[in-house]
Amino acid sequence: LGATAKAWCADRAAQTAAERAGCGVVVGLGGDLACAGDPPEGGWPVRVADDHRAAPDAPGGQTVWISGGGLASSGTSVRRWSRRGRPMHHVIDPSTSLPAADCWRTASVVAASGADANIASTAATIMGREAPAWLAARQLPARLVAVDGSTLEVADWPAEVEAPC
Repeated sequence: LGATAKAWCADRAAQTAAERAGCGVVVGLGGDLACAGDPPEGGWPVRVADDHRAAPDAPGGQTVWISGGGLASSGTSVRRWSRRGRPMHHVIDPSTSLPAADCWRTASVVAASGADANIASTAATIMGREAPAWLAARQLPARLVAVDGSTLEVADWPAEVEAPC
């Protein structure tokens, strides 16, 4: 499964697991997370990074705490290749049928569901410079990492905090 189908499956799996187990759960499928049921006090810790294979203490990542809905990240820095000397990646701009222009190397979004977060993170990657205003207008908390590594947090993106005690 790819793209929104993974997120939709995470949403369904989280809901089913929470109902059957009678507790809060988080389900993650390839960068798409969905929460269901009651979260622990302070929420669920989630590590956000450019590369899903990064170690927990790798530079450039951030741990945030979410208490519901979903979180997804879309990015262009990991799945890359070259075709006829041109750099390529897997996020395709539907208006050009080519890889999206390099503006954000990672877009992470928190939304009401994993599917909503996936759609918004991919859209933000494709939108480029228009993404912050689009996300803010929809009150979608997001962390955008530019190609140069600088970050922009939008719409009350959760701050990195230590584990609640």
